[in-house]
Amino acid sequence: MESNLIKIWFKKLLDSLRLQEESSRAEIAPPEKRSANSFSVISDGITIRGSILFPSEKPSRLYPTIVICHGIPGSGAERPPDDPGYEGLAREFTSQGFAAVIFNFRGCGDSGGNFDMNGWTRDLDQVLDLVSNTPHVDPSRVMILGFSGGGAAAIRVAAENSQIFALAVVGTPADFSIFEKDTDKIVEDFKKRGIIRDPDFPKDVDRWLAGFVDIEPKHWIGQFRGKHLLIIHGDADELIPLNQAHELKDNAPDGISELVVIPDGVHRLRLDPRCIEILKHWFVKILGWKE
Repeated sequence: MESNLIKIWFKKLLDSLRLQEESSRAEIAPPEKRSANSFSVISDGITIRGSILFPSEKPSRLYPTIVICHGIPGSGAERPPDDPGYEGLAREFTSQGFAAVIFNFRGCGDSGGNFDMNGWTRDLDQVLDLVSNTPHVDPSRVMILGFSGGGAAAIRVAAENSQIFALAVVGTPADFSIFEKDTDKIVEDFKKRGIIRDPDFPKDVDRWLAGFVDIEPKHWIGQFRGKHLLIIHGDADELIPLNQAHELKDNAPDGISELVVIPDGVHRLRLDPRCIEILKHWFVKILGWKE
């Protein structure tokens, strides 16, 4: 009885905090005044760093929250001046009334460690745990947006986390057959990219490579436990063939999954305005908000 009363009370509290959601979206603060809070979590002893951005200067209610997962870094070259990066993407979503989370997986950016595909899933688990318990984040409407390899990690995590409301993946492979080549060349490539930092990593190469197979999205996407799933892919993707997106869709849960193909879209769809507009409209739609 007491447990049921607590659940009822908590639901009423959540509902009351959402009452002014539509009107609050019209009162979004200017970009320079929006709240942004840095955080760090520990994953396998590795420090994972990120930020939570809110639409308002002083958050006072619960916000649907998009957790953004970056892909496997490319050449390691500096970002072009006209590329706003994932922080720019996060700010796009705060302009719509969402809270947004950005972070670096292990081996990337300001986070520690070395690139490890299975490790990325544990990093995301830790970030989601922190985010879901952060003030002003609506724990019942936490959504994940994953790009390429980050989408693969997101699919794997969302297969076991029943608290994920929605998942969108962009340019995400169905498998990691692209890495079926000489092991030494793979490791050397990632060292050049700066995501394998320690000279003796990985100590067990076979186990490290097995991590790619363990989380292949085509094996996990059918177990997605949320309510909404979106797959976006470009038909001119130079890294991940379009047929992999169709394979993901074929294995995804019926009734809640959508596939959108962007004509002439290349792999880095984060820089394609059409992709960003599709994402913004989709998140608004699944929440039942008015455009």
